Amino acid sequence: MIKKSRIAIIVAFLLLAYHFSAAVPTTQAAGEETNIAATLFVLKNDSEVNNAKIHWAPVDGATGYELLRSENNGAYELIQTLTGTTTDDYDLQLGSTYTYQVKAYGGSSVLTSAVSPEYAPYVLPENLTTFDNTTKSTLNLPNELKVGDTYYRFNFVQKPTGGFGQMIQQTSTDDITYGNDQVVLSYTDHPDLADSKFEGINILYHESTNKFVFWAHYENSRDYTLARVSVASATPGEDFTFHKSFRPGGNESRDISIFKDDDGTAYLISTANNNSDTILYQLTSDWLDVDHQVSTIYQNQHRELPKVIKKDGIYYLFSSQAAGWYPSIPMYSSATSLDGEWSELRVIGNTSTFSAQSGSVMRVTPDTGDNIVMVAYRWMFGWAGTQNGTTEERLLPVWFSNGYAFYDYFDQVLYDTVNDVVVPVQDGKLLSQGKEATAQTATGTKPATYANDGSYQTEWVGTSVAWPHWWKVDLGSVQQINNVQISWWMQKGSEGFYKYKIETSNDNVNWTVALDRTDNKSYGFTSDTLSSTARYVRINMQGATLHNNPNNWYTPRLWEVKVFGEDIE
Repeated sequence: MIKKSRIAIIVAFLLLAYHFSAAVPTTQAAGEETNIAATLFVLKNDSEVNNAKIHWAPVDGATGYELLRSENNGAYELIQTLTGTTTDDYDLQLGSTYTYQVKAYGGSSVLTSAVSPEYAPYVLPENLTTFDNTTKSTLNLPNELKVGDTYYRFNFVQKPTGGFGQMIQQTSTDDITYGNDQVVLSYTDHPDLADSKFEGINILYHESTNKFVFWAHYENSRDYTLARVSVASATPGEDFTFHKSFRPGGNESRDISIFKDDDGTAYLISTANNNSDTILYQLTSDWLDVDHQVSTIYQNQHRELPKVIKKDGIYYLFSSQAAGWYPSIPMYSSATSLDGEWSELRVIGNTSTFSAQSGSVMRVTPDTGDNIVMVAYRWMFGWAGTQNGTTEERLLPVWFSNGYAFYDYFDQVLYDTVNDVVVPVQDGKLLSQGKEATAQTATGTKPATYANDGSYQTEWVGTSVAWPHWWKVDLGSVQQINNVQISWWMQKGSEGFYKYKIETSNDNVNWTVALDRTDNKSYGFTSDTLSSTARYVRINMQGATLHNNPNNWYTPRLWEVKVFGEDIE
């Protein structure tokens, strides 16, 4: 796991280097089985965490799904019939427990079914910390690098000419105030450090040897021709010894992470062959070298940012599609043993990791915590046309069931690291899913209804490259609209961001611009806060700006539109 100090290390160092990799489209691997799980969330300004966001895995050949609910272990009752793979359930009762069952149908035949874990609504705790996914938030998780009564944190400084300069150690007794700066590794300490840079930095504490162990992707300061790993170590409070840089087993190594299992055995997960393959290695007992290659988990899949976490005895490997700095498709696999067999790659979230890249997965409370979050990285300094030289994070609560994992987007996430609390916040109920949708044009196989069916993997597609172009939904009655989330289409290698307006109407004739987003520069996903009362919501797309082509060749299309708000009595 990577906590606050190591997140800072990764972000700071990735800013030093140009990141490149092949971009290969990947599609959902659906199977003939499914699984279902949910997370409880609170509606904005409410005091009870009594709503469930439910996801299940898609099933090959399914034409629709039935969602059923059991309260207090009673009989299952049908609550929705739908074609997508996610929905919300609201106003659950405090003091009751709930489980959900999904049935996948192929026509009139049940293909498969699954039952969720049990969920119990509760009162929103006090004094929670807010992580805001719409601003430059700082995630304050406990620092795991604690030895005795001292916390250790490491920062990196580059040379004036570029590349690694120094690693600076800071200490604290309360994990709040850090000082006592000490240079513990310098570019002059080893020939391999004279002209180098690091990415994917992992620093762990090896208790039995009383050593900090440092692993990182190693390159020279100018390019990515070396494709090595590097390892260093130090007794806490003392200088680091840089041991070596090398290619494990002769394989090139690019994005890496280190995973420590329950028995103290550590593993290196590394992408190879220009991120085409993902390889698992076991480290030696002191964690200072590679002992042997365990397996090649993926071949020719072009994944990067591999991160493993163990939940309820099952290993989950999360990764990002190789797409440079741009938002990309997140996927994961699971296994009951690290040496396999690993499941097929499964899509999680939407097609752009909600305008980010799959990143670190970690427990909010170290070691013993049950709540797990994905810290997805937004490398905006590398996005063409954004004029934004920063890096941000998006926090996505993850929920699990029997080898399956799910997450979704919320504007805010409340958390408490001491008491292991994570509470997503949603700005109103989902008003648009399954409602009547139309568009200016639509292909016969990808109709307008695919953009509000509750699936991030189905899309509406227009019939021609004609701009402006609109898509709209009829909410059925006049509603209070608070938030509109849009999952936009991107072509890997020709990423673009959309210029658009959100328009509203009560009669489908007279329209008002509720929000003008022709200044949008966010790739892949947008979440807009607004205040409007309307029955109809129209997404009026003015055009798309492609980072590598001044001529917009995109056909208007949308993966999913979600309108949130409240019923008007």
